[in-house]
Amino acid sequence: MEINNLIDSSVIKGLIFCALTKSGPQPIYVFPKEVSEIDAEKFKKINVIKLTAQNYLQIAVKNLSLLSWNYGSIDSSADVSKSDYFGIIPYPDFELTSVSFFHLIKSDDLKAPIFSVFSVLVEEIKRNFLYNNINRLRPIILDFCGKLDKEVLVQGEFKPQNEVEHFFLDLITKIIKIEKNPTAAIASRRKMKILFTGLDDTGKTSFLLSIDKKYSKLLSLKPTLGTEVISIDALGASFFVWDLGGQISSRERYINKAHIYLYESDLLFYFIDIRNKSRFEDSLEYLQNILIQLNKFEQHPPIIFVFSKGDADILNSDEIKENIKFLRSRLIEFTSNKNPEIYITSIFSTFSILRAFSSGISKLSPNRDLIKLNLKKFSKKTDTPLLLLLNKDGLVLADYYSKKFYSLINIKNQSELKEKDNLKNVFEVSAPQFATLYKIFSQFKTLKEEETIFQFNENLKVLLKKIQVSDNEIYILFLIDNEIKKKKINDLLPEFINKTSDLLIRYIS
Repeated sequence: MEINNLIDSSVIKGLIFCALTKSGPQPIYVFPKEVSEIDAEKFKKINVIKLTAQNYLQIAVKNLSLLSWNYGSIDSSADVSKSDYFGIIPYPDFELTSVSFFHLIKSDDLKAPIFSVFSVLVEEIKRNFLYNNINRLRPIILDFCGKLDKEVLVQGEFKPQNEVEHFFLDLITKIIKIEKNPTAAIASRRKMKILFTGLDDTGKTSFLLSIDKKYSKLLSLKPTLGTEVISIDALGASFFVWDLGGQISSRERYINKAHIYLYESDLLFYFIDIRNKSRFEDSLEYLQNILIQLNKFEQHPPIIFVFSKGDADILNSDEIKENIKFLRSRLIEFTSNKNPEIYITSIFSTFSILRAFSSGISKLSPNRDLIKLNLKKFSKKTDTPLLLLLNKDGLVLADYYSKKFYSLINIKNQSELKEKDNLKNVFEVSAPQFATLYKIFSQFKTLKEEETIFQFNENLKVLLKKIQVSDNEIYILFLIDNEIKKKKINDLLPEFINKTSDLLIRYIS
């Protein structure tokens, strides 16, 4: 009963480990134990959530359906390491939300891996405990599942619950420690800290103003002296953007007082002026100092590298190409990341700025990988080489590119677009423009359906469809090589929306 007492005293309202068995999706281990329907109704009258066996089964079905369309079988050679996903999943019928870890269990006793999902349940109104502490919850959930997976099976069968209960007890004890020492108070709205940093005169403030659509201020820009903190509300969350001035005195202060300026950052944008080669080494040194401080805190926020002032009239010059090549190689060296996320932006291309920003924001979504998994499955079922999900403001929420995409695209006389990343940027930067055109056509009622088609080249077309997810307008961009595929897309789209709507609603908060 000890684990039940801990749950009763905690923000956590339940733990459930479910798996895809021969009988279909099943809750294998549940805490607290299920109650009868009569008792569940009694508890509901005093605002206490208790789940029945049927409720736990419904959660198991929902969880596993997000991991696998139609519960397809898995080959025994499946790469388990590429099947791990975290997600924030709502269960509105029970007024609960979970942080869930989707993964495969592999064992010598099994002919093929087993789909499994472990979920930590909290009340819907307290879901931001999960968001605000996701980076602290991930490692302990991974450790828990790693230990449990090794012990949970005997000759291919799951052990009785009492034999594995100590794993769950250890986990709930660790979660309660986090609950007692939270990084942020439980609130109804997620709050995140985003850093805009780099040397002075690298375009940080103009980037920020472009995002905020305050174009009139661009002509009277002044250097940021010290620190400015502004708030941007988007995707159901509040982003507190710290615009850190890049003068040498300011940079020294940020490093010396990193516990104030850098600590608990959710996302970092690092700006480099690609025209100013004379300052590259200073910029890289400053970046290295920031990374050293973050490592001291054992924090590793996602980093988006913004190569600013990349105006169209200079991008094809040999000098700028060489600058980009040099910076890319040094960033790989500094960050130990073979593919640092780099965006070339210009204030004369609002969409290039929007794409860089949306890429960063997407890193903050615990559901990003799960959404992308479903895009991948949709792509395979419809033979669609490219899918992009955008919100009504043109932010790219998720994307999927199949191998076929690269073979279909043939861009001539633009050697700088031959790399895969740059090929992607062509569509990702263009996608918000398609959404804008769609809105214009809709305004003048020239569209008979919630879709429009644009000719990309002789063989390829861009299909843009608008869908409604709760109160949110979402756009899906498809690259298709013939209009016959439209029918298959339309036939399967309801299933895709059904599977991803909750993930999209809980994209950020």
